[in-house]
Amino acid sequence: MGKIKQRRHRGARYNPTGVTPNGRSGGEEAGRQDNQAAGLRLVQEKLDSAIVEERVCGLNTLAALALEDCAPSVIVAGSLIGKVAALLRDPSVEVRVAAAGTLRNVSAGGSDDVVEAMVQQDVLAPLAELLKAYTGTWAPTTTDLGQPSPSHLDPMANTFIHATHLLWNLCECSEEAVNVFNREGLINVLVPHLDPATWGHALALAAAECLLCVSENNPAAASAILPVADTLVSHVSRPADSAQDLRFATTLAGVLLNINYCSPSNTSSQLILRVLAETLKTDPATEIGRLVVEDDACDTSATTTTNGTSTPTTDTTCDLDHLISAQQLAFELLSNICCADEDEEDWEEYGSMSGEEEEEAMEVGGGGGGDGAAKDILPPEVVEGLRHYQLFQTALSRTSPLDPTLAQQTQALNAASNIVSKLSMLRVRAMMCVQNMAAVLDVADMGGAEAVYTIWLNLGSVVFKNPCPENGLLEAATGAMRAVMDRLSQDQCDQLASITHQDLQMIFDAGVSCSVGSVRANIARMVGTLACLVVAHTPQDALITGPVGTVLSAATNYLFKVAASDSELWVSAEALDVLIDLYSDDKTDNLAHNTNLVDRLKGIHPHFKAKHKQNKKSLAEHRALVLTVKDNLVGFIKYKASRIAKLHKT
Repeated sequence: MGKIKQRRHRGARYNPTGVTPNGRSGGEEAGRQDNQAAGLRLVQEKLDSAIVEERVCGLNTLAALALEDCAPSVIVAGSLIGKVAALLRDPSVEVRVAAAGTLRNVSAGGSDDVVEAMVQQDVLAPLAELLKAYTGTWAPTTTDLGQPSPSHLDPMANTFIHATHLLWNLCECSEEAVNVFNREGLINVLVPHLDPATWGHALALAAAECLLCVSENNPAAASAILPVADTLVSHVSRPADSAQDLRFATTLAGVLLNINYCSPSNTSSQLILRVLAETLKTDPATEIGRLVVEDDACDTSATTTTNGTSTPTTDTTCDLDHLISAQQLAFELLSNICCADEDEEDWEEYGSMSGEEEEEAMEVGGGGGGDGAAKDILPPEVVEGLRHYQLFQTALSRTSPLDPTLAQQTQALNAASNIVSKLSMLRVRAMMCVQNMAAVLDVADMGGAEAVYTIWLNLGSVVFKNPCPENGLLEAATGAMRAVMDRLSQDQCDQLASITHQDLQMIFDAGVSCSVGSVRANIARMVGTLACLVVAHTPQDALITGPVGTVLSAATNYLFKVAASDSELWVSAEALDVLIDLYSDDKTDNLAHNTNLVDRLKGIHPHFKAKHKQNKKSLAEHRALVLTVKDNLVGFIKYKASRIAKLHKT
């Protein structure tokens, strides 16, 4: 429990207009829908035109419409996707680049269902045909020197970039798209385009990011990449002169990890950690400060030129975007390095079993899951690399919000919305990284018990003291707190054992009010861990009296509340698992009697068993936890009941 291996995330979504959709009133919403309908009718007419300029105009109109709220789902519901996909074969390169950009917009702005609908409407066949055309001899007009080439100057290169991002989006959401990718041998299109010196930074980065997506859990792609892995290593090893270089190197590092090229006996594992450390070295807050200074020094007319050339402010904004994107990926890769793969196939088999078959399988297979399992041990070389580059400390530093003054100045920037959004996601990834590294590093590697306890308190301020953050940040923060607490618990931290009822009440309030199941589960586990520490540091006779008795009774009552009434079965299972851990210590017998533990567990058990029978096919990754609790609960009730009965006979 407490370890997360994330599915690969997409990069920044393509937005050619730079417009961020805002909330609208009911009247505005109706007007928007009318405009969408009118726009789609116009597009239909123009796509059928024999005139190149008309087809391009229709595609550009559709690309802009695709950025509107809910527009991608409206577009795929009609007959336009097939027509646009067919234009990927158009003899005009201007039409092809517009068609690829339009489909990229639809796929980037739509849900998984939208992307799946695009696959079903035969986008992949013309897309594969278009990309295969790039296996021949061709050369970009410019290698862009770090900047994307304007489409009117190099439509061939920009068509490739749009098509590659489209392929990435499709493969991200659709297994069928990955199958087509493998079947059509599109890996042989991407790999030759990974040299920025030849193809330009924008094109090479697009190929690398698509390769990162399709190489994850894809043995066919991995076997095709392995023969050229040394070439990828050479690209990764090059000195990084810009944030875009760092992003490119980090992306290729992810590809090498996906194909299991790096191992403890392979020096590339240390290369990967060095690249990640280099990517994470610069604090984005420093670059934001530079951007604020530049913005103050230039008025709007000075920062926007009529010929479309870049300016200091736009250059800094672009560099900042690359830096934050690179660091988001670096934290994701670090999290995955520190998180061993868990084989969930065995657990999925239980979903179709009867109750008796399931219980028999549990007895043979042994429960699985849960915080009681020993922590995964990383190869010594990897642990040494984490220590040497102080990657835990780096991840921890990115969990903090911007300085209030700088945050206020950032809000005044033209790119404020994008910067704030990216920084929020960076904090989430950093907290996930802290969570997974805390599970594999010793307390000494994290600065010692006192420092780690301070880390726990600081993370708690994000969750319990400040106004409630958005759900993703809240989930990541409680996950990190839980992992840090588990590590402190294993070291029997005295500071945690001295927690008061008032401290617990803040935790209870957050757990009750939060709508995110994983947050409620993390809080339940933390409450139980704290209670276990209190029990471990308190003599048996003092467990039912004074402040300690108050804390333990309050923790017990909270856990029972979660176990009995939480809407998610697996969260209830988490609370029951914690109660079993807490009261498995024989010196809690008197406390169990005082809190009416056995009768309350007997009251919950039938409801829990019935809810499991109803939901057992939809438990997904939580099946291991639920089955373990279901298997252990009856035996624990019998054991504790006999202990309490003996207690009253003596």
